[in-house]
Amino acid sequence: MNNNPPLQTTLVWTIITILSIFGIFAPSVFGIKGFDGGFAISAISILLAIIGIIVVIIYIGRARLLSRIMNGKNVLAHWTYSSDEWRKFTEKEFKEEKQVKKGLFYVISGIALFTGIVFLFIDHRNGIWVLVGMLALIVIMAFVAWFTSMYNYRQNKKFHGQSYITEKAIYLNRQLHTWGGLGDSLDSVEMDKKDNAQTVLIFKYSVITRTVLQQQTVRVPVPTGKENEAEELINKFNQT
Repeated sequence: MNNNPPLQTTLVWTIITILSIFGIFAPSVFGIKGFDGGFAISAISILLAIIGIIVVIIYIGRARLLSRIMNGKNVLAHWTYSSDEWRKFTEKEFKEEKQVKKGLFYVISGIALFTGIVFLFIDHRNGIWVLVGMLALIVIMAFVAWFTSMYNYRQNKKFHGQSYITEKAIYLNRQLHTWGGLGDSLDSVEMDKKDNAQTVLIFKYSVITRTVLQQQTVRVPVPTGKENEAEELINKFNQT
C-alpha cells in the first residue's frame, strides 16, 4: 500500500476540472454558436467544473490525511496479516456484505414497488410511468449493490491487506474511513470474538453526508497475537 488512492482520485478530477473549465469557453474559441450546441456544451462544462472543484477539495484533504497516516503520524496501530488471515477475512466480509445489501435491497425495492402500484391505481394513465420509473430504480439498485460488493471483494483479493488505526481515521486495504469532519463522530468500538473465529474490531461512526447524518461501520481484523493490543485500543477509544 505504498500508493495513495485519494491522491490518484484528486489528480484525475483535477484534469477533468481543467478540461471542463476549458469547455465552458470552447464554443467561443471554436466558433460554435449557442443554438448549434454551444449553450449545451458550456452548461455541461459548468456543471462538471463545479462538481470537479468540490471533489478535488474533498480528496485533497483525504490525500493529505492518508499521507500523514502512512508516514506513521498519530498511528495507534499498524497491523499486517498472514495470507490465511486475510483470505478468511476477505471471504467473511464478502458474505456478510452481500447479506446486508440484500436485506436493504428488499426493503427499498418493496417500498419502490408499493409506491409505483399506488400511483398506478390513483392515475392509470400517468401512474404507469411512475411504476416504470420505480422498476428501473430497482434494477439500478440491484446493479449498484452487486457492483460495489464485487468491487470490494476483488480489491481485497488483489491487494494483501494492512490496517492503520488512528484516533480519527482507519485505513484498511486502500479504503480510508474518517470521522474527523465537522459533525462527524465515532459512536462505538467493540470486539467481535467468537470461538474458532477470527477476531474483529468493529468501529461504528457517523458522518455528515450532504445534510444527513449517516452511520458507517468498518470491521478491522485483529492479527493473531494482537488481541491484547486490540483490547487496549478499545479502552483508549472508550475513554475519549
